Amino acid sequence: MTLKKGILYVFIANFINLVVSFFTGFILPKYLSINTYSSIKLFQLYITYIGILHLGFSDGMYLRIGGEKINELDKKFLFKEFSTFVIFQSIIQIVLIIISIFLKNIIIFFCSLVIIPIQISNYIRNLYQASGQFKEYSRFTNINTILIFIINVSLLFLIKTDNSIFYLIGYVISYYIYLFFILINLFNKIGINKLCFSLKVFKDNIKSGFFLMIGNFCNVIFTGIDRLFVQNLLGVVEFAYYSFAVSIEGLLNTFINPVTTVMYNYFCNNSSSTNVKKIKNIVLIFGGILISSAFLIKILVELFLGKYIASLSVLYILFAAQYFSFIIKCVHLNLFKAKKLQNIYFGLMVIIIILSIILNLIFFNIENSIVYIAYATLVVNFIWFLVGELYFKDYWLNYKEYFYVAIILISFMLLNTFMSNNYGAFIIYIVIYLIFTVILNNETFTYLVKELTKFLKKKHKNAFASEIEKSPLTNKKI
Repeated sequence: MTLKKGILYVFIANFINLVVSFFTGFILPKYLSINTYSSIKLFQLYITYIGILHLGFSDGMYLRIGGEKINELDKKFLFKEFSTFVIFQSIIQIVLIIISIFLKNIIIFFCSLVIIPIQISNYIRNLYQASGQFKEYSRFTNINTILIFIINVSLLFLIKTDNSIFYLIGYVISYYIYLFFILINLFNKIGINKLCFSLKVFKDNIKSGFFLMIGNFCNVIFTGIDRLFVQNLLGVVEFAYYSFAVSIEGLLNTFINPVTTVMYNYFCNNSSSTNVKKIKNIVLIFGGILISSAFLIKILVELFLGKYIASLSVLYILFAAQYFSFIIKCVHLNLFKAKKLQNIYFGLMVIIIILSIILNLIFFNIENSIVYIAYATLVVNFIWFLVGELYFKDYWLNYKEYFYVAIILISFMLLNTFMSNNYGAFIIYIVIYLIFTVILNNETFTYLVKELTKFLKKKHKNAFASEIEKSPLTNKKI
């Protein structure tokens, strides 16, 4: 599958994800109490840490087959590897359910219930991603999103409950339904054999994937460390405000995930300096327009979600942090994986996490507020961006393109900080964005315009051809 087609498949899936996530992102906080919403967001935060429980097994598989095609892989070995993983995770889930019962922690209990569906589903999606099966990857991104959407809408408008336990039970059910569908799809591809546990496969996968897993887990900690600080230092209400801003910020990933998802498979076979620089510039231009949505979201919150206006003070700061994160996720992290530099990746992530903890503590001591926690997140993302750029010196952009990054972010921050009229700020930002994109990043901008024009012409041509085929004149005998 080509790079463009892979990105298109994942983008379509993520667009559906965006529509559903946008709806639930605004509807849940509007109709639920702050305490219930906070409990749901805490559950969602905790389940992001479940990934460490595979100890690198899934990442070992991911690294082994990166860039290969699933049809060319040994199906019997794939099933043996898969069944080893299933048995391994089943044992982990049973142990953690018992521990959560002794701890009498309801959130941890529900998190332990979804270990198997989340871990196995992510394993299969990693398999599809590494082998370039982006159509399948996209399909199951949609199924999971739609299931959770149905659960939320049913509980909100049919059962009409504000009890967080019902929502957590609903999420558990949706994860198991999702697991059922993705398992059927996998078995149709690789067949079904006898369940078995291979100690050799277990050791080999963990050995090769452990440092990548630790690096990825450190990245998960890094992206959630600000929320942990808010939850433990500022309380439930502030955590709800901050989590709302994070959930809206997460909508940006819907647009950037298509590139992030496809890049690993692409970089395994195409990591020339020219290709990587072009992709970096595309992400910078694309990211510049994405963060402009902060102005529009602020308008929506002011109109429809008055009780979450306090979150607007951190929303634009987190959006600015995402601008750096786009390059980190799309380029730097995928280069570490594609070049098998998981040990380096792990070491750098440990340093970044330590730095993040230190900066969060420093900023929190300057002022005990979610705003300063958000500023710490922005600073750490900027440093992480610099570290990635310094490590991959062969892929440096020119000075004009780095100046472009500075202009975009400074304009964005100043307009959000000092202009109360969000409509006017949005228009001014777009004008600045377009002017400096044309001046400082003209080559990539021209390339994108040409590609978009070609795409639209092709769509128009196909639509015209379709109308001709439907015309009764095409079937008329002469």
